[in-house]
Amino acid sequence: MKRNGEKFDRFLTMSVVFHIALLTLLVFSPSLFPVQGGSWGTETSSGDAIGVSITGSMSGINLPAPAVVQPDAPANPSAGFYNTETAPPPPPPEDAEPIPETTAPVKTTAPPRPARTPPPPRQPAPVEAPPAPDNAIPFGQGGRPALSYGQFQAGAGSLGVGFGDGAFGERYGWYVQAITRRISQNWLQSLVDSGIRTAPRVYLTFVIGRDGSVSAAEVKQSSGIPSLDRSALRAILASNPLPALPGDFRGSNITVSFYFEYVR
Repeated sequence: MKRNGEKFDRFLTMSVVFHIALLTLLVFSPSLFPVQGGSWGTETSSGDAIGVSITGSMSGINLPAPAVVQPDAPANPSAGFYNTETAPPPPPPEDAEPIPETTAPVKTTAPPRPARTPPPPRQPAPVEAPPAPDNAIPFGQGGRPALSYGQFQAGAGSLGVGFGDGAFGERYGWYVQAITRRISQNWLQSLVDSGIRTAPRVYLTFVIGRDGSVSAAEVKQSSGIPSLDRSALRAILASNPLPALPGDFRGSNITVSFYFEYVR
């Protein structure tokens, strides 16, 4: 086994020496074995070798000038060698029928109308007091009519009511209170002259129909103070219509006497 190993090392050493000698021969071969007649393409070459030199011009031959490239030159709008633009479409024939352009209708919305301002509510026309009758008792000299009245308190003053049928007030007390309350609510004592502290009573008469309608309202006896007479008559007319007459009342209407007494 040892003998085979020594033999292998001997061959390996000889191979390395051989390769080194071959490499040295290749490196120094031009200087050891010079080439006769020069090499191709050099000044010392001979035989069929051709010498070549570069020239910028020759007589009788127009050489193309080299292209000059200027990076900062502006763009040239002239057409190039290759047409990259698309050709325009051919014109339509003369007998071609034009296609009408269709457009969607535009809807227009009218502006909203301004809101109408409602008219102001109508004010009731002032009630003109009728002229005093010829038989009116002068202020301070009046008395009380010979009628039976029921008295009711109304603010600073008082009210009294009587009926032509004496038994009506006793039989239908609820109805008497209903019409008196309605007239009392419509008596505006603020319409009476503010300088008046006390005043005699003003007596009025009117007729209540079957359906409660009021008619034939008039001043029977004046108080002598026009503002008080007008406020009393207005209270009667403003209460029209009054509640309908009781269902078991046989008459078609009834005459009512009313007085207003003002005390501040």
